[in-house]
Amino acid sequence: MYIGRLAYRILAWIFFGCIVVQVFLAGMATFGDPSKWQAHALFVQLFAMLPLAMFLLTFIGGIKGRDRLLSLGLFLLVVMQFLTVQVFSSVFIIAALHPLIAMVLFWGSMAAARKA
Repeated sequence: MYIGRLAYRILAWIFFGCIVVQVFLAGMATFGDPSKWQAHALFVQLFAMLPLAMFLLTFIGGIKGRDRLLSLGLFLLVVMQFLTVQVFSSVFIIAALHPLIAMVLFWGSMAAARKA
């Protein structure tokens, strides 16, 4: 059980760090070098599955309740991020949710890391 909790804690902090880097890359692309959008799009592929791994680790580590749901929610938010870019990019109202979801991901990943 201890190993599951430790692995969850490590992944939660890594995920939070990746979210910070991802937002930084988006800022660089928006306010500086538009070629950074490619780095933004590629970097997410390295960490997109971390919340799912965190969710699975809640069962191994005996983590229950809100913490379990938080990791599942983070995974669903990542899925929504992909959908707003790949599926709904031509629907302006839905695509505009992308930065808002990023804000929720930042908050949620910070909460998960601090609780871990």
